[in-house]
Amino acid sequence: MVTPTGGPEADIDELLASRAVLLVVGPGGVGKTTLAAALAARAAQDHGRRVLVVTVDPARRLAEALGVEQLPTDPVLVPLKVKGKAAPAGRLWALMVDMSRSWDELVRRHGPDPAQIEALLANPLYRSLTTRFVQSHDYIALDLMCDLADDGRYDLVVIDTPPSTHAIDILDAPGRMVEFFDSRLLRWLIAPYQTRLARVTAKPFLAVAERLLGQGFLAGIAEFFWLFVQLQPSLVTRAAEVGRRLDDPATGYVLVTTAEPAALEAAGLLLDELAVRGHAPDVVLHNRALPAVPPGAVAAEMVEGAVNDPALARAMTDLLRHDQTLAALHRGRRSAGPAGLAVRSVDWQPGTVNTVSQLLALLS
Repeated sequence: MVTPTGGPEADIDELLASRAVLLVVGPGGVGKTTLAAALAARAAQDHGRRVLVVTVDPARRLAEALGVEQLPTDPVLVPLKVKGKAAPAGRLWALMVDMSRSWDELVRRHGPDPAQIEALLANPLYRSLTTRFVQSHDYIALDLMCDLADDGRYDLVVIDTPPSTHAIDILDAPGRMVEFFDSRLLRWLIAPYQTRLARVTAKPFLAVAERLLGQGFLAGIAEFFWLFVQLQPSLVTRAAEVGRRLDDPATGYVLVTTAEPAALEAAGLLLDELAVRGHAPDVVLHNRALPAVPPGAVAAEMVEGAVNDPALARAMTDLLRHDQTLAALHRGRRSAGPAGLAVRSVDWQPGTVNTVSQLLALLS
């Protein structure tokens, strides 16, 4: 384990050297995927660990750099040899999640019998829900986290969390799975399959609904939910296991944000929610940081006369005041503990990151 020497640099290295799982969370569009890959590469390169980075949808160039653009079934070994550096003791693998296949594997693992499993997999609504609805991706990412964290091939698993409407959705996924099985809506949807009385009671409504929505529309929905509810005992047990993994001291959290007002506001809210759940981030990565505003300087004065576009000038003014970002992040951590929050700036880089060397340079 790296002995911390103080500061965010030490916090990052201690995290990469000691944890079994890292969840990289944050608002959309702040560079979570790229920094998840950079953290994984650093853990392998500098700390000699066997690392797997799991991503949902990397940009094309990043996927090419990691060698996962073809959605392989198994993790792909990423070459880590960097010019001018000794060969690393660690190794890096990358896996891009195929949501459709992952859901199929989950159904096969938790289904009660082969006939019901195949019926669910063949249901048209099942395929639509598991491939198009982003909310379903959160639970799959955490389910994979549990499997991979217990895989003896890896010392560290870095999870690039899926894009969500709200960044906290990933941590609520296990609870939502349990709540779904207890919901009144689910009981209503599967009522026609439960008892003869329920079928008789629901028949007039179904007849009217099918005249409006089409023959078999509601029946298909009811069949899907009836088949899915057969997974309840196993999935509820699994959801509890996923929740325990999120609380495990071996699981670390890295929050990624940028200085844009919307991202900063979302990151502040996420910090509050993480604190409530007892998951205060170990490190905050302030991505795409610009040089700090000198003491006493006014950001607007720094761009005045240099930028002709008023909208661009306002945007640059916001970004140059990134010291406000750091102050706001520190304020958001006050409820989580007295030690303060380790915030590491990741300098803005022109162009795209498309090599492992560039990934490693991001956190150097």
